[in-house]
Amino acid sequence: MLVVVGGGPATAGGPQPPPSRPTEPSTGPCPLGKTPRDMEIGEFKDFVAKHESPHGLAGDPHVYVDTKGHPTVGIGFNLDRADARARLAAVGANYDDVRAGRVNLTQVQITVLFEQTMAEATTDAYALVANFDLLSTARQAVLIDMIFNLGRTGVAQFQNMLVALNRGDYETAASEMENSAWKQQTGTRATQDVTLMRRGLMCDPLPPGVIPVIPPVSSDIPGYVYPGGTGYPGGVITFQPSNGDGTGDGGNDTMRCNFKKIEVFYNDHWITVLDIYC
Repeated sequence: MLVVVGGGPATAGGPQPPPSRPTEPSTGPCPLGKTPRDMEIGEFKDFVAKHESPHGLAGDPHVYVDTKGHPTVGIGFNLDRADARARLAAVGANYDDVRAGRVNLTQVQITVLFEQTMAEATTDAYALVANFDLLSTARQAVLIDMIFNLGRTGVAQFQNMLVALNRGDYETAASEMENSAWKQQTGTRATQDVTLMRRGLMCDPLPPGVIPVIPPVSSDIPGYVYPGGTGYPGGVITFQPSNGDGTGDGGNDTMRCNFKKIEVFYNDHWITVLDIYC
């Protein structure tokens, strides 16, 4: 079994249970006839992936050049990043062959790289917003999507938005996003982020396939609670508990964590464990 370690240092004293999230309004943000609901974990990752690749969670197995001139592969994985060679080696891929286009990534490799990058973005989100745990899952998805798009340094420049988020003023946070040069330059992605920041909840039905059927639960993650999984194309599935104490948080799993294991399930086997610190 391959073990991949990502993220920053573990919290001193071991993982701590996350604080309770305030109850979101049950009516109001959605159009007439649609029921507001929290965003599920698979939907969270699908939302970000669709902005990073036209193929969503399937990603791009073959290298391409992104809009900023960087060779890119998978779900927005930048091959110019300093640790790209080591990251590809950790998933069993040859960096030079992938970058030259001689070898494509498998779906498992794409999935592992994306899950690691999601964990890194979560670490950045905690650094930028002290009450990240208290945001609805949809608003967490917006912040992480912006980090994928702009990097931690770029999002840090949205000082008024971050101040508003830390005090729970989501309308101001959305307005700061809406009135920025980033919104004008980014188009549909930014529009979707602004809308989701303002609503804080989902209105449409779950997209098909991203909430997977439960395979046999691994003893490595005994706290796993449905629906904390993500269904990737090709039968690749990831599962995770909601926090490091193995309790889960019922039906509304979020990206919050101090320490967690993310397991990859493929071809009727648990094949990879990602130890994530954030």
